[in-house]
Amino acid sequence: MLKAGLVGLPNAGKTTLFNALTRAHAPAESYPFTTIEPNTGTVIVPDPTLQQLAVLLQPQKVIPAHIEFQDIAGLVKNAHRGEGLGNQFLSHIRGVNAIVHVVRCFASDSVSHVAGSVDPVRDWEVVETELMLADLELLERQLARSGRMHDRSSAEIVERLNRLRELLDKGIPLRRANLDGDLRRAARERGLLTWLPELVVANLGENDARGHDLLQNLKEKCEPEGVEVVAVYAQLEYELLDLEEEERKVFLEALDLSQGATERIVHAAYHLLDLITFYTTENEILQAWPVPRGTLAPDAAGRIHSDMREGFVAVDVVSARDLIRYGSFAEARQHGCLRREGKHYEIREGDVCRFHFH
Repeated sequence: MLKAGLVGLPNAGKTTLFNALTRAHAPAESYPFTTIEPNTGTVIVPDPTLQQLAVLLQPQKVIPAHIEFQDIAGLVKNAHRGEGLGNQFLSHIRGVNAIVHVVRCFASDSVSHVAGSVDPVRDWEVVETELMLADLELLERQLARSGRMHDRSSAEIVERLNRLRELLDKGIPLRRANLDGDLRRAARERGLLTWLPELVVANLGENDARGHDLLQNLKEKCEPEGVEVVAVYAQLEYELLDLEEEERKVFLEALDLSQGATERIVHAAYHLLDLITFYTTENEILQAWPVPRGTLAPDAAGRIHSDMREGFVAVDVVSARDLIRYGSFAEARQHGCLRREGKHYEIREGDVCRFHFH
């Protein structure tokens, strides 16, 4: 399952957003470090295609794709040296697939700010710097260990780690660097934080007139660096969970939002990780499976069970659009839309698959 870590400075609204996304009730207080151990919850990926397939196929069970969100303790300046809950924060964040960086864009007399003022660009830079410094410290330790070895393999590792260190020394997060295959693998295998894809969530206040100016400043900083910014009203969206869906839509439209935080953040996370969804319909179970774009059929089968990857023979494929258009697998086959593909087939968005394996 995809795991996303909610990170940011204390009192940025991470836990409130976590509660809005997961419909949980984790404590969210107005003082720093309410969260010590990560809160964890799963979110269903909104999927209209899955709903249409369920209506058509009438399976006994429907299993949507999920994303796991972790609400990780707030980060402060010098966290890489253990300030605040730095060591715990850094150990928890290394287990996620993507960073969702919550940045405060609201003023409040009742919710303190660790720096004494609201400045989203500064706050974003503080966290970015701490992640780079944490990566540098990790690389220094690994270089010290590898440098004591004198075989050829260790020399190659040292060369790669030094190249990664040089980028970080220049203030370049690894996700922004054009790394070759060996360096990408080295960054991933060592759990370097600045290699993780990042989405910035700007947390606005409902009645804060400065919020949109602060949001614009944040976008002007982040977007040229390839970091998408999604605006949310975390506190309001958490409160709206108690309303009926139609009433909730009215409130969101009043804020010029066509979708809630869950839909917008999940869609942005899919785009960030370049994920697509395919579907299976075995044993009266309709299930959605997220995989990276470009995944080959055997690897997609392996998402279901490792034995299916090892014994892969072929896959029968029809697009969800064609299956819905023609109303059944038999009709889709009659119109030439259901086909059999081999091990070199790249799974496409919306494929409905039946895998054959031995």
